[in-house]
Amino acid sequence: MKSIIGIALFAGALACPIHASTAQTDQSPVGYQVPASWKRMKNAGPAGNRQTVMYEVVEGVDPGDHPMVMLKTYKQPPGLRMDNINIAETAKQVIPSGVPVSRADDGPNWRTCVFLGRVDDNKIIALYRIGIQDGYVAEEVFIFPMPTTKSEELALLTVYGQADQEGRTTGVYAPLQSTYKTISIFNEFTKTLAINGRAPFDAKAVMGRPTDKPTAVYRWVNSPPSSSSSSTGG
Repeated sequence: MKSIIGIALFAGALACPIHASTAQTDQSPVGYQVPASWKRMKNAGPAGNRQTVMYEVVEGVDPGDHPMVMLKTYKQPPGLRMDNINIAETAKQVIPSGVPVSRADDGPNWRTCVFLGRVDDNKIIALYRIGIQDGYVAEEVFIFPMPTTKSEELALLTVYGQADQEGRTTGVYAPLQSTYKTISIFNEFTKTLAINGRAPFDAKAVMGRPTDKPTAVYRWVNSPPSSSSSSTGG
């Protein structure tokens, strides 16, 4: 694991947890299946806090910075609902200089987002999944560096279902093959994340070529990410 992903994920761990500070109980109904090849890191958070775990993805990805995964589970705090989560603030807590670039819901209890951030001059992508159900919250943060392969064609990284739910498509252009390989790992794991049984998972991270020009594409121009109507990657 190289420094930029470690810095990004450590920053997210310091925000522990993103939406609450209640520890997980031994009877937590949150479940998921971690691939045997993933390397488990030390539990994050204050001493005695068992709610946050971190993993390094070491197989099935290109050499370089390996994706890191952070999972947080805790009791639902009073007043927290899916419809009052501030996605812009969440993005800032999840990833340095984070901004939301796409999102879609899976029913009333689950949501998938794409966040874009940076560490120094490096672009970082965070795939974020949150579920609120039966008095518990599950959060997944899947962080990886933006691939820099210049020989690959670009495609739009977005969340499936956004166009139907919001009437628009937003996202960030990224190298197609390298990014698709990484988001496939996220999708395969995330389909196992659930609270009290199986959870819906149609809001997957996808790479696409919209038939219509996206309403917002995020690009880098020597500054924090900004929204542009341009269809070029930056």
